[in-house]
Amino acid sequence: MTLLRKTLALSAAFAVAVSLFGAFATSASAQSVPFTAYGTGATEGDSIGVWAGTTQCGDAVTADASGNWGPIQIADSLGDCTFANGDTISFSLNGAVADQTETYSLGGRPADAATGTVLTATGGGETPAPVPVPGDTGNAGFASTSTSSIAALLLAAMAAVAIVGGRAVTRSR
Repeated sequence: MTLLRKTLALSAAFAVAVSLFGAFATSASAQSVPFTAYGTGATEGDSIGVWAGTTQCGDAVTADASGNWGPIQIADSLGDCTFANGDTISFSLNGAVADQTETYSLGGRPADAATGTVLTATGGGETPAPVPVPGDTGNAGFASTSTSSIAALLLAAMAAVAIVGGRAVTRSR
């Protein structure tokens, strides 16, 4: 009888602990390190825009007196744009299509880290050429763990039943 009581008490304590810790479980999402776009060689006051396909991603930045522009932090989304590894980042220089592009990657930077992206615009178009947009990848690459509050309540109810049932069984002689 003593062994049964101890086993039931230990089981009930475990069930209560699981239900309490389960109630405090939260979702976790990995944070992505942004792509950093920057450049040199511009003229003071030049307006530089970041584009994904035919969509401008947020406000344009202005080159400083030294001809430097940026940095622009491009996470998996920027303004109305979303990016995934391998996507093309296009630029505009004073409203015209820039000849240079960069390839988006998490934690990425321009191919030439010393000078960044040196922009020139010889095409004269108003917006960059359309770039194919990849399909939605869902929640790929993100950790997602959670315990619903309903599951936590069910575990708590099971613990209560185990405690009450154990007491009822051990009281009978």
